[in-house]
Amino acid sequence: MRRTALNVSLASVLEQMVQGCAKGALVAVAAGAFALSVAPVASAQEARAQQGQTRDFDVPAGPLSAALLRFGAQSGLQFNVDSRLTDGKRTEGLRGTYSIEGGLTQLLAGSGLTFRFAGPRTVVIEVLPDAGSTRMLGPLRIEGDGSSRAVAGINGSTDVTATEGSGSYTSDVLSIASKMPLSIKETPQSVSVVTHERIVEQNLTDFSALMAQSTGVSTITGSNGPLEAEFYSRGFRIQRLQIDGGAPLDIASTTKWGMVPQLDMALYDHAEILRGADGLFNGYGDPGGVISLTRKRPLDHRQVVAEVQAGSWSNYRATLDATGPLGLDGRLRGRGILVWQDQDYFYDVAHNEKKVANGVLEYDLTSSTVVSLGVSRTWQDALPFAGGLPRYIDGSDLRLSRDTCLCFPWNSYDFDTTEFYGMVEQELGPNWNLKLNVTRTKQERTWHYGMVQGAVDLVTGEGPLQQQLKEDGASTQTAADFTLSGSFELFGHEQLLVVGANYMEADGAGLTRYIPVDYESSDTPVNVFGFDPSDPAYAAAGNLTPYQRYPTYRSRQSGAYANLRLTFWEPLHLNIGLRYSTMKQQEVLQSLCEFSTGCLDWTTFEPRELGQVYDTYPFGYSTNNFSWPPTFSLVYDVADDVSVYASYSDIYVEQSLMLGHDGKAVDPVTGSNIEAGIKWAARDGRLNATLSAYRIEQEGFAYLDGDLTSPDGGTHFCCYVTDTDLQRVSRGVDVEVTGEILPGWQVAASYTRNSNEETGELSFSNGLPLQSRLPKHLFKLWTSYQFQGDGWQSRLNIGGGINGQSRSYYAGLACPVDPITGECTSAATAFEFEQGSYAVVSARAGWKLDDRWTLALNINNLLDRTYYQTVTNSSSGNWYGEPRSYTLSLRGQF
Repeated sequence: MRRTALNVSLASVLEQMVQGCAKGALVAVAAGAFALSVAPVASAQEARAQQGQTRDFDVPAGPLSAALLRFGAQSGLQFNVDSRLTDGKRTEGLRGTYSIEGGLTQLLAGSGLTFRFAGPRTVVIEVLPDAGSTRMLGPLRIEGDGSSRAVAGINGSTDVTATEGSGSYTSDVLSIASKMPLSIKETPQSVSVVTHERIVEQNLTDFSALMAQSTGVSTITGSNGPLEAEFYSRGFRIQRLQIDGGAPLDIASTTKWGMVPQLDMALYDHAEILRGADGLFNGYGDPGGVISLTRKRPLDHRQVVAEVQAGSWSNYRATLDATGPLGLDGRLRGRGILVWQDQDYFYDVAHNEKKVANGVLEYDLTSSTVVSLGVSRTWQDALPFAGGLPRYIDGSDLRLSRDTCLCFPWNSYDFDTTEFYGMVEQELGPNWNLKLNVTRTKQERTWHYGMVQGAVDLVTGEGPLQQQLKEDGASTQTAADFTLSGSFELFGHEQLLVVGANYMEADGAGLTRYIPVDYESSDTPVNVFGFDPSDPAYAAAGNLTPYQRYPTYRSRQSGAYANLRLTFWEPLHLNIGLRYSTMKQQEVLQSLCEFSTGCLDWTTFEPRELGQVYDTYPFGYSTNNFSWPPTFSLVYDVADDVSVYASYSDIYVEQSLMLGHDGKAVDPVTGSNIEAGIKWAARDGRLNATLSAYRIEQEGFAYLDGDLTSPDGGTHFCCYVTDTDLQRVSRGVDVEVTGEILPGWQVAASYTRNSNEETGELSFSNGLPLQSRLPKHLFKLWTSYQFQGDGWQSRLNIGGGINGQSRSYYAGLACPVDPITGECTSAATAFEFEQGSYAVVSARAGWKLDDRWTLALNINNLLDRTYYQTVTNSSSGNWYGEPRSYTLSLRGQF
């Protein structure tokens, strides 16, 4: 191999530029490998001091070779590099104050190269190595340093999965399916990533926008409006959310103890999505999958990012993100993020204002110990659109304007979310790591609004009624996860082991729901064709009374897990996982009298006055489960860049509230998630492709056999059987390609085909889809091109995308409702309606004003396609997709 040693000075830089020999000398990027081992040198401590110093750098974007020469002149480094490694590679440049290691990492981001210090001022540039499952961008090591701790990840982060600054649509490593950094190619499940680069380019400012662009995920607007969206994968609802790979938080029980995921993406580096069952690390739940958000960590150099946006419908947003060393020779680092957003919507009246503040400190307690503590607050005040649009009673479309909002100026939905989080990462020698991750969230929320419900009569246009509701409460979730991971040698090969335990407690005690006094006579008829939200008839009720209260509302889940990755023969890897889980749920529901004339206690038959408790329902159960058969998978490396895999995961869904004829709790719903596929990693990991096929089965659903009774006064119910032919089946194919196809050309493309149904003679939905509102075919594409060359070309970036899906439909029964009694006035009418297949096109153009500032224009729904994003029924729950919109952004990085 041809190598060139360069002792760079300013004179030599000028001389080589004149001679046009910039190809000879380059540097290196993005981060080294987690398991990279280097030979010791005597001057390791001097090297540590050298690289930890900060300097002011001014390296323009352009060919990597020239940029490396400029960096060497400004840092005093000598590079040892094969000139062929840098041929044709470019860099985004570097401007600002960085440590030497942070500056090198930033300069080389996305080049497929890594670096190591061979001495205090000597740097060796190499191709990023492939160390099997531990290959990754990120950590930098110094020869002779006894510590194995990663000093810096991408852009100077201590997180080896970080993507900020990589400029890539893919990631070398994810941890969602393994609790340790593994390449996508080595992960034997369907996993995807939405990187920081995509979050910025596609302007994915909130959690719902992020999920709308995630592979294989469908979004359904919730019954309480778009602020409570639901997310589905493979026909099942996604119920769990991890933060930094910790214990799962509940995002499905948002009307109970769960958290409404109103999360701002300015706080997060990237998102990882696992589709299919993940009972190993996340315990009980349906097999829709799990989402993991990775927070931004403090960086080892000073960086400030400021952005302002203005968009359609008076959508204004500003963010400020500042990070860097705070003292103690760079061992103490911090990061602060501020967000303000004020927006209207494409439909009338509705409004939303959000303020976010986040701060985190990270400290190198020792050379092998990192401790971090953080807190975030979110204040969100919204005037929401709840309930959506109705339809005609036969399901036909009312053809209302897209700006129609059946909402009222006194509507409100207010969130106040506080999150405390901390992490301790301890390295135990060169191959083992301990990690403790703790998160505590408290979300106080109050909503009060009118919603319109009722199918519209084809002749009279009547039917919809205004209903007024109020709810207030708080949900607190505490999640802790403790993991030991590492490698050891056995049978002459490296083996990987993860053991750990997690705990999650959710508490929603105090939740109270209100309705108008004597609500049966308070519903107001609504003319949806001549709707006036300021009509006095729709004024807020002056006298609301509580009708439901939960003095106890708690769920606890804990478990221990172990996963072993065995290699007996180098191309073949066997994964085996076991988990022991416990769950306890307690719930007490009180019904309060909502009538001025009083109520009757259902137990004692004594009278109760307005606001008094007249009935109490206690619920509760506890259970435990040892996963068997174990989760297992096989991965076979066909070539260095291709692997095939097959995996099995068990499914376990609790139903202990129901009793059998023997008086014992019925068995849980069980099932399997079987998957097989092929994965390809090319261009030094900068391009990943996956093809997978899967089949999910669930059985053992409890079915009521006879009349419903409760032998213990409402805690359990009887009597159920599970030996029926009831089954839920989901099967399909996922295809995904993410990363850099050619220099400067990034792509994220995916296609999902899913077919699901419920079967069984006792099923009311025999042969029908589990969710008919979900499409069978789903296609998502986003791509961008950074023009190459000098001059204006290097300033221009263009992008575009398509989100397309096949038809969805909804079928049911509807009847005209009497506005006084709320009862049907005639026989129910069957309806079935659909949203046909559609595609939404988006585009972006970005222009670098200079090395610091970028101006970008995003256009969503470029062709202004009219469609229903969600269809529900003829009474309510139908939501238009957003019309064409524009967002102009000015982003600066210093």
